Amino acid sequence: MLEEIVSKDNMKAAYDRVVGNKGSAGIDGMSVTELKPYLDEHWPVIKASILDGSYRPQPVKGVEIDKPQGGKRLLGIPTVLDRMIQQAIQQVLNVRFDPDFLHFSYGFRKGKSAHQAIKQALDYANSGSRYVVDIDLSKFFDRVNHDYLMGLLAKEVEDKRLLGLIRRYLQSGIMLDGVTSKRTEGTPQGSPLSPLLSNILLNELDTELSKRQHRFVRYADDFSIYLKTKRSAIRVMRSVSRFVEHKLKLKVNRKKSAVRYVGHMELLGYGIYRMRNQQFGLKIIESNWQKFVRKCKTLTRKSYPISFDERVFKLKEYCMGWIGYFRYANIKTRLKGLDRLLGSRLRYCIWKSWKRIRTSIRNLKKLGLPEWLAVKWGFTRRGGWHVVQSPILQTTLTNACLQKRGFMPTASIYERYCHV
Repeated sequence: MLEEIVSKDNMKAAYDRVVGNKGSAGIDGMSVTELKPYLDEHWPVIKASILDGSYRPQPVKGVEIDKPQGGKRLLGIPTVLDRMIQQAIQQVLNVRFDPDFLHFSYGFRKGKSAHQAIKQALDYANSGSRYVVDIDLSKFFDRVNHDYLMGLLAKEVEDKRLLGLIRRYLQSGIMLDGVTSKRTEGTPQGSPLSPLLSNILLNELDTELSKRQHRFVRYADDFSIYLKTKRSAIRVMRSVSRFVEHKLKLKVNRKKSAVRYVGHMELLGYGIYRMRNQQFGLKIIESNWQKFVRKCKTLTRKSYPISFDERVFKLKEYCMGWIGYFRYANIKTRLKGLDRLLGSRLRYCIWKSWKRIRTSIRNLKKLGLPEWLAVKWGFTRRGGWHVVQSPILQTTLTNACLQKRGFMPTASIYERYCHV
């Protein structure tokens, strides 16, 4: 299997994937653009060391990022060389392990998505499963038991050299603030191999829940079980927590884990709510909506030092990505209100960009205002936001005019996705 991993075709596919993903440099400072010249010179020696078992991965670069709910998440960034080797391992192992994963595992798998997991949860809710066992795994990627995970890998992988290489990747240190620490458990979040290893470990949980004939959904380490009564949900909460901690050697976060009514459930950024027809639908979590609005305001801030064309391009790019993910939530009315705000902010940016009085007069005349009115508003001493809210700009710099200059209303983006 190790020969298959270092084969020319597999390594070429791994190289293309790593370069395509770009990403930051590891502790050696090598960027993806520097990888090919390095491989041209050193790959024969590296390949030989991988095959004879003498290759030693470099420590990963530790980076802390803020969590949405507060706190820090530690990411591990391998060097680009180690990312390529891990990607090559992942490609071969995935062919071996993925067919054995259950249907209800939606994370990091070809043909699976977060939207499928959300829709499955909604189907459970609308078919009578009104209570959810929501179990949060405490620092999952930091607590994976190496011995247990390697035992699962050894059931399918006979090549001892490959098992040794994977264990060395698991145990490679992490450098944070210039200090390298050894790692005896966990798999660094941020490496190409981590998602597959997490699925291999949590497939044991999927198999157990399937044996018990539970309705469940799992996306990476985020999983929930759907039951019809609160009493049965409490019982399942206890038994599954015991299985996770005793068999899988993981830790359940008791503060965040709970039995919840499905109408109070949050899953992968979405919320579930009860509609007037007594069925359940999808909504967006308020904190995610506020974060979206803040980002849109940042991109349309008049002091943001970019041209108008670049501004509307960045806004469109961001909104298409965000709405593309949250398109199943009922947000059309909210988006229409946001478009009114964004239109006003973009008009403000245009008004401020004119700067001089004569420039304002000339441009107002181009927009169709008679000269006397253009002069009046060109010499106005009122604030820019007052001018933007006046009929003078709202009836001349309309949203249709802004669209001709590249602005795409968020409601239009939403409708486009709904018709796909």
